[in-house]
Amino acid sequence: MTTSAAQAESKAEAVTEQPTRPNIIVLMTDQQKASAFGAQGNPHVISPFQDDMAAKGVLFANAHACSTICTPSRATMMTGVHPLVHGVTCHQNRVPYNLPQLAELMQRAGYYTAIAGHYETNRNINRGWHEQSDIREAGPLYDAWAHFANHGRRDVGWSSGGIDAPPEKGLSALLTDRAIEMLDNALATGEPIYMQVNYLDPHPPYYVPKPYDTLIDPDTIPLPAQGGGAGRPAWQLRCLEDCGTAQANERDIRQVLAAYYGMIAYVNDRMQRFYDAMRERGMLDNTWIIVTSDHGDYTGEKGLFNKTETPYECLTHVPLVIVPPEGRTWRQPGQVDGLVELADIFPTILRLAGADVPTYAQGHDLIDWVEKGAKQPLRDCAFAQVGAYQGKLKSTFPGGIPESGRHPGLLQAARTKRYSYIMDPDYGDEAYDLERDPLELNNLLNPGQPPVPAEVLVLKERIAEWNETCRVLKDELGLVWGDRGFGQAAVPGVRAEPVK
Repeated sequence: MTTSAAQAESKAEAVTEQPTRPNIIVLMTDQQKASAFGAQGNPHVISPFQDDMAAKGVLFANAHACSTICTPSRATMMTGVHPLVHGVTCHQNRVPYNLPQLAELMQRAGYYTAIAGHYETNRNINRGWHEQSDIREAGPLYDAWAHFANHGRRDVGWSSGGIDAPPEKGLSALLTDRAIEMLDNALATGEPIYMQVNYLDPHPPYYVPKPYDTLIDPDTIPLPAQGGGAGRPAWQLRCLEDCGTAQANERDIRQVLAAYYGMIAYVNDRMQRFYDAMRERGMLDNTWIIVTSDHGDYTGEKGLFNKTETPYECLTHVPLVIVPPEGRTWRQPGQVDGLVELADIFPTILRLAGADVPTYAQGHDLIDWVEKGAKQPLRDCAFAQVGAYQGKLKSTFPGGIPESGRHPGLLQAARTKRYSYIMDPDYGDEAYDLERDPLELNNLLNPGQPPVPAEVLVLKERIAEWNETCRVLKDELGLVWGDRGFGQAAVPGVRAEPVK
């Protein structure tokens, strides 16, 4: 038998001899906010794959990240605890060495684990993978990432356009090629598969391979609400300067959104290709699929771009869809409106695998909740933490955060379906009525406002209670924080000097 024939036979056996335990596949975008999710009502987003997944599965319409930047949000998904517990609140932190990560627990449960794309290898969020392929390792993925990352102006946050590379040579396309190779490697083991494909799109810079940069006409996109200057936190006024907002005309801002939506369309097409590869390999009748993103993006809201260390709605509210294997029906399919957190992904995946969920996990099994009708809410408010930045980075455009958007103090937030409250030790607290003011432009705590609703004041108390709950849990677990862990700046109520 020739080598190629042997490989073909091995692949066929892997396809036909599926394990009885389900495969679990996570398809994650980076920086896609819920309002840029077609299935949640945005008519300007072209996302047939994500829309199809929402139709086949359950759309969690009120899903929130536990932080607004990549490192802490992903750390929560992989450890099952909030940033206050694992200690990762900004980009400089590392996950504790003695806190098990999801992939490690899945390995112990007998799963073959694989990951490809963006997953914070340099911040210790990469343990437990049998096979992994990071976009920043030397090779074709790195070359494509570097080519993408070098597009855009470094003096403003709003530059956008097309990449001078064909779509099949873009980062998301090459990542899909690599992920399919890894999928075949995983199938060859005969073990159930837990795999993450972590795309970078639509993370800035706002550049996408042609013709996706012209897929959406900017003139058809409404201009995001900029908000007035009165009552804004001082850091936001500086952030407008850092972002070069005054230099951008209305067309420039609409073009950002057109490119951002084009990036979503591009990554959707690549997700579809990976999904088709699973179908060709006979996997869909035994595979659960989770589609989500790590956090959101301003894309012109408040006149800002990219993200900041601030738990606003556009940065915490993310897409989340769970799709069951083909042939399985939900007892309650469709859309669920109760508040969920990305911390819920940790116990949900472990339960799907038939593995024990650590007692310290701060999330809930979403599938069990939906199967029971999702009638009782999992939580009455969702929490988020970010900040305590101790580094000295300046603005990191075209793909990063404005300098003024990094916070030396630790910001903590709680939100219900109606109100949000943000504790900010550096620039003062904020609170918003999300029903009347969904873009969070009118701080209820500003002088001259009507009396603050009692529910808002209760949220401040809930934040303090949650902080204490997390402190006790951290101490009980005996966590040894990773390199560059919390310092004095992270102690609630302690104001650190802003980074110069």
